[in-house]
Amino acid sequence: MAKKAATRLEIGCATLRTISGFLMRFFEDIRRPVELMRISAIPVRAGRAWFLVLVLMTTITAASVQGQVGNWAASIGLGAAATLVFFLSIFLHELAHAITARIERLEVVEIVLHPFGGLTRFVHEPKTPRAEFLIAIAGPAASFVLAVAFALLMTAANAANLDILRDLLFLLALVNFLLAVFNLLPGYPLDGGRVLRAFLWRNGRDLNDATILTGRCGQVIAVGLIALGLFFAVGRGQFFSGFWAMLTGFFLFDSARGIIAAVHAAGHKLVDDVMLLPAVVSPDANLQEFIDHLLPMNRQAAFPVANEKQLYGILSLEDMRAVPRECWRSQTVRQTMRPITSDMFVEVGTPLPEARELMRANGVGSVGVIDHEGKLVGFLTR
Repeated sequence: MAKKAATRLEIGCATLRTISGFLMRFFEDIRRPVELMRISAIPVRAGRAWFLVLVLMTTITAASVQGQVGNWAASIGLGAAATLVFFLSIFLHELAHAITARIERLEVVEIVLHPFGGLTRFVHEPKTPRAEFLIAIAGPAASFVLAVAFALLMTAANAANLDILRDLLFLLALVNFLLAVFNLLPGYPLDGGRVLRAFLWRNGRDLNDATILTGRCGQVIAVGLIALGLFFAVGRGQFFSGFWAMLTGFFLFDSARGIIAAVHAAGHKLVDDVMLLPAVVSPDANLQEFIDHLLPMNRQAAFPVANEKQLYGILSLEDMRAVPRECWRSQTVRQTMRPITSDMFVEVGTPLPEARELMRANGVGSVGVIDHEGKLVGFLTR
């Protein structure tokens, strides 16, 4: 009996492992994005769950117009068209972010569509508060423009007595307006959170601190959304709306949590982990030589000035702008650079937040990294 019981237990455990493995593979497969197309070499991807939502929204929209249309095939066609136009609106919202990022010379990795909206990923963060603000505000601005466009089309459909088309266009105008308003809420990773982060950054707050603060705001907004969903589901009996609001809230909370965790993890990094190999300028070179030979190959706002790994100062492009063009051949880098001071360099092993604070305070937004013998081995710039 004991052997039979043990055998049944082993079979049960094996079955549970098989089912668990299947579910894990299923959800991993659901999350894995599929490339839909490329726009100007930018991949546009969607998770497999997005296709499920596409079908669900098509069905719900078709059921809502069935009473007016009276034909299920036509209703499904209209529902599919409206759903595709809605997700096209979300794509245009994200494309506005991507185009603005490229204008600001920020490389775009991909655009991802998911059941709760979209996401545009970049190689790195914007380098200035201005760039952060412009990239963030571009998406809601595009949604507002789309809302106005659909409202105008709705007016034309109403004048032509196309009642079904009028109702669908009204719905598209409304959701784009709500999409813009919702994204302007001041919580990261929403666009409004990025606008707030740009404002805090512009007014002297460290970028990491601003990210954590706006991430906390995003979590507060997420909790409010979950509570609102519970109210609609339990208090008002609107289960679908409430369930969707709660899902969106959980998604937003998890995204904000991940961003905050990533910033905290970065806080434990050392300058050794992120420093660049220094593109060194000789102190005796003239400005024209620097502009012709080094500047075209290195897109950064400041450069270390060194000779035989001895750091003499930092050359800032902003300082160079004050030098008349006709003086570029006669004026040396040594005459233009900011001479080295204690807030312009750190030693290897320095925590990254400490180096970032120096970069914020020293007026050049950069620091050299020296080894224990005082030799230049790296460079950090904001």
